[in-house]
Amino acid sequence: MERVLADVLRDQRNLGNKGDGGWKRSALNAVATVLSTSFNVNVTSDNIKNRIKLWRSWYGIVSDILGQSGFDWDGTKHMITVENENAWNEYCTVSIL
Repeated sequence: MERVLADVLRDQRNLGNKGDGGWKRSALNAVATVLSTSFNVNVTSDNIKNRIKLWRSWYGIVSDILGQSGFDWDGTKHMITVENENAWNEYCTVSIL
C-alpha cells in the first residue's frame, strides 16, 4: 500500500497537483480513491495527509542520523549502516536528551 501511495503521489505531482503550499485537495482525494479501490479499504484524504506527515517525520529522523559521524547509507540493502556500536550508543544518548 505504501508503494502504491508513493506512486500515485508522484503521478499527482507530475500532473501539477502539488504546489509550494502542499498537496491540492484533488490530489489527496485521487490518492484516497486509488488506495480505497485497490485494497478494498476505506481511505480518506485525511488518512493520506496523516501518512505524509508520518513520512516527513521519518525523513527527518533518517536525515538526522545520516548527518552524524559513523553512519552511512547502504544503497544495496537500502538501509542505514553504522560503523561501530559506540557511534550508535552515542547517537541514542544524545537524541534522548
